[in-house]
Amino acid sequence: MMEHYNYNSSTVLKYLRKVLNEINKGYLDSGVRTGFIMKRYCEKYNIPDDIGSKLVLLCMLKNIGAYHQNNFIPKSNHALTAASSYTFLRYCSPLGDSAKPLLFFKARYMPDVDNDEYIYGLLITLINQVVMYIYQEYTLEEINDLIKKDTRGYFHPDQVKKVLRLLRDEEDILERLSDAQSSLYIYETSNYILKTKYTDEDLLSFIDTTNFAFEFHNPETIGHTITTEAIAEALAKLSRLPEGMVDEIRLAGLLHDIGKIRVPAEILSYPGKLDDEMTKEMRRHVEYTRDILSNCFSYKIVEIASNHHERLDGSGYPRGLRAIDLSIGDKIIAVADMTSALYCKRSYKESFSSEQIQSVIDEEAREGRLDRRICNHLLDNFDEIMDEAKARETIVLEKYRAMMKMYDELSNSSSLKEFFDENDTSTDIFDE
Repeated sequence: MMEHYNYNSSTVLKYLRKVLNEINKGYLDSGVRTGFIMKRYCEKYNIPDDIGSKLVLLCMLKNIGAYHQNNFIPKSNHALTAASSYTFLRYCSPLGDSAKPLLFFKARYMPDVDNDEYIYGLLITLINQVVMYIYQEYTLEEINDLIKKDTRGYFHPDQVKKVLRLLRDEEDILERLSDAQSSLYIYETSNYILKTKYTDEDLLSFIDTTNFAFEFHNPETIGHTITTEAIAEALAKLSRLPEGMVDEIRLAGLLHDIGKIRVPAEILSYPGKLDDEMTKEMRRHVEYTRDILSNCFSYKIVEIASNHHERLDGSGYPRGLRAIDLSIGDKIIAVADMTSALYCKRSYKESFSSEQIQSVIDEEAREGRLDRRICNHLLDNFDEIMDEAKARETIVLEKYRAMMKMYDELSNSSSLKEFFDENDTSTDIFDE
């Protein structure tokens, strides 16, 4: 399979890890360590690579539901966290129903239930707990005793035997995970995930997944990234750029605001004009974007994504670049970002009308801040461009609504709750 020259499985996985690290470094570290043991388990007990690599990826993503729900879910409510993680990955990643084991993450063991998703969910739960014990510096003998003494019924007996046998037979597992300076387990785990041959469309969808993890955390911003991407792509095509450059600009539009993941939520959703300190922090999102994207994507994509607030007359930020310093991609993304920002409703403003948007863009061009030729492409084809942008936005919003509908159904499902003991205060065994 030929992967897209702007990204491949390795670079997308690296980007995914970096964004997860921004969400919660502890979640990522726990996830990769859990994935490492899962990888060894799958190899030892002959689980096919196509299934095993997805299980390892699920280990990395197991806590993603707790983030995108904006801390609404209590940390101790494992049923809601499981439902949130599953529904997010079901609708917002190429994993689809392959994410179903996460619906049973931290569920209790029920001997009468026998289906693959549930069994794999229990396995992720068990291995995750072993990782917690390793992190707490327990020896193999102590881990063996702690797991075997479990009286709460969370672990599958056969899986317990296999995991403990794995730890005894492959002594380097504890050595690697106990060495704070070693990254060999990360390298080994990542290479195993890459055994799955994802298509270009799948990889692009994983990039969407990382963005949605942030965007859905603050639903007011959901439409901005997708409409910026759509407008930028249209303007690149109207500028008659080569297909490769169109792809670069489109991808930069998709990635341009990921730096906002480091900006405090209270600033992102502030309902009025920001004060000077808040403005400074908000503006740093461009530098944060550059930092997060570096070493994941090409220099051109990083530059275009990071220059979306630069202006031709040098009045932009963060570097105050002028027209001579800016590429055609930089100029296109600046127009696309401003158009989308005017179109989208925010906590501090209503959506601008089509007439207002066109008036502002025209003025920016007349004042020498935005490129006149690119602005003319937008103004001359405004309705067509915005119709396509709105259509793509609608798809994302429908995905978001479907995800939340399924989450609501699962969160009220008595059949799901049966797998979790909400009254057992000892479930802090799972604290991470």
